[in-house]
Amino acid sequence: MSSRVPAPIRVAPRWQILPAGAVAATEAIPIWLEEGAGFGDGFHPTTQLCLQGIAALAPRGRPWRLLDVGSGSGILSIAGARLGASVDAVEIDARAIEHAERCYRANGVEDRVRSFSSLAEVRGPFDLVVANVWRSVLLSLCKEVVRLRASGGSILLSGLVSTDVPEVSVHYARLLGDQRPEVYERDEWRALLWRSHV
Repeated sequence: MSSRVPAPIRVAPRWQILPAGAVAATEAIPIWLEEGAGFGDGFHPTTQLCLQGIAALAPRGRPWRLLDVGSGSGILSIAGARLGASVDAVEIDARAIEHAERCYRANGVEDRVRSFSSLAEVRGPFDLVVANVWRSVLLSLCKEVVRLRASGGSILLSGLVSTDVPEVSVHYARLLGDQRPEVYERDEWRALLWRSHV
């Protein structure tokens, strides 16, 4: 799925997603996007859930690291970089990586985001691991995702509908000391959050 050039979109509390070069509202944190092959233009509920999660979970007042699994257009990586993160963005589609690199430059965060084509290439730990991908991908990557989370870090998963939640929750909970996730919803879509209690 490709990303269109967005009309200005507001994602509470403060994100504004805009076409590259557009003027942002003064109270907003802008994310400028270009049209391209990567998923994530701000319209989809799973993207919005993840943007809100990143804003809520970003550590304040210290350097931190974000891992964006299935980074697509780079919208979530840009959000993390805007909030001070050093970001590793993992995407298997070469055209999406090229699209994301243009978006990073449009936002002036290209020095804060590193692109990878495989999860095996990245080195943790990460304060926040975000994955907005299909259920089957979340299941296949569960051990790597959990391994890459820092002690005291969080995991935010989306790309799910309600019927996906039990299976994905069980797979991750087994690796996370049987901790149950917080479940967030928007329309028919769901996001799961394992917040560290360390």
